[in-house]
Amino acid sequence: MRILLLDDEGSRELQLTIDRTLPGAEVRRLTPDDDVVGVATQTEPALIVLASGAVTVDIVRRLRQRLPAAAIVVVSDRDHAAAAVALMKAGASDWMLRTECTDRLPTLVERRPVERAPAKAPDALAGLVGTSASMEQVRQLVRTAARTEAHVLIEGETGTGKEVVARAVHGLGRRATKPFVPVNCAAIPETLAESEFFGHARGAFTGAMEARPGALRLADGGTLFLDEIEDLPLSLQAKLLRVVQDREVRPLGGSTSRRVDVRIVAASNRELWRMVESGAFRRDLFYRLRVLTIALPPLRERRADLPQLIAHFVDAFNRRQSTAFRVPPMAALRPLLEHPWPGNVRELENALESLCIMAGATGDDLTQLLRRTQSPVGTLWADERTRILRVLDDNRWNRQRAATALGISRVTLWRRMERHGIRDPLGTSSRETA
Repeated sequence: MRILLLDDEGSRELQLTIDRTLPGAEVRRLTPDDDVVGVATQTEPALIVLASGAVTVDIVRRLRQRLPAAAIVVVSDRDHAAAAVALMKAGASDWMLRTECTDRLPTLVERRPVERAPAKAPDALAGLVGTSASMEQVRQLVRTAARTEAHVLIEGETGTGKEVVARAVHGLGRRATKPFVPVNCAAIPETLAESEFFGHARGAFTGAMEARPGALRLADGGTLFLDEIEDLPLSLQAKLLRVVQDREVRPLGGSTSRRVDVRIVAASNRELWRMVESGAFRRDLFYRLRVLTIALPPLRERRADLPQLIAHFVDAFNRRQSTAFRVPPMAALRPLLEHPWPGNVRELENALESLCIMAGATGDDLTQLLRRTQSPVGTLWADERTRILRVLDDNRWNRQRAATALGISRVTLWRRMERHGIRDPLGTSSRETA
């Protein structure tokens, strides 16, 4: 393999690192006085390593234009997030600290053959529905993130589709064939958080009858999606930072560490920088995770996308349930188009699912159901709450049985109970699996 190295250090330490970690590679070393773009165009290297303070956005952009298939890696001595973002937007495949080269360069090269699989792009982006300017910007940022190995922070209100974006970043990138492991940080009790992330050895604590890998090991080679990362306890933030830096995981109660190769995509519905300023979130972890940031607009700011989203969710329901509901004409959609949707895309999806379920139960089509009232969304919520309560009562508040009767998962039932403020008056722990 042919490698082009631009380095302004006289020690040749980085070249020795490349020789040691990528044996057999043909390395040509340049200095800032050389024409790196011209040499690259002539030699067509598979990997270009830019480890010079003279590297600019223009150089990276010209290299990408001349060599669209090459892996372009920028190496820096300083952890500078803004510069990394600008260089990757210009076309760099990855950005890393000089101290990380030994671990990350071989992995980058090993995965180059599957870096761009054109057939994956339509599927990976299929969930990002809408033609508004804000959604086109989101898709462009997803494509940029997918070209890199940098960690990503996705910001947006609850229900804007942060996991959909995370899966798109994973599905378009070179890790697409490896695991995508989602973890909701808000749903893990603090007492179990370390075991959930790092795993545990047999006998590590009472009840640990066998060893168990944590989320970091399950995501080895792939992507770990940390949703609602703002709820991660400070003690665990420090341990996660060490994993990001050292790429090693030691299970709870274990005596040895194991190397892991995990890309982290984190999501938050809060302004993390405010939590950093107040001391509620570690500054060093924040800057490590936000090398690339994707901000999702709320639905109220992209209302032009509503007709497409409605058609998308009705079609998705038809595929899941083998139904054939038709999307109502624009005139009938007025109540949905005028609703403020404070719960964003997730609220819209839930409303349309409820609408389809009710239409199936009454024998109406969606247009007829919408025309019954000028403000159907509140009616849908009231009808859904009544139906959930009735089914829970019929099944003696066993959530698993009630979910089966409703045709939804237990997690979806739990979310809808939360949304409607439904609480089991006698407690649920004894009947969760009964």
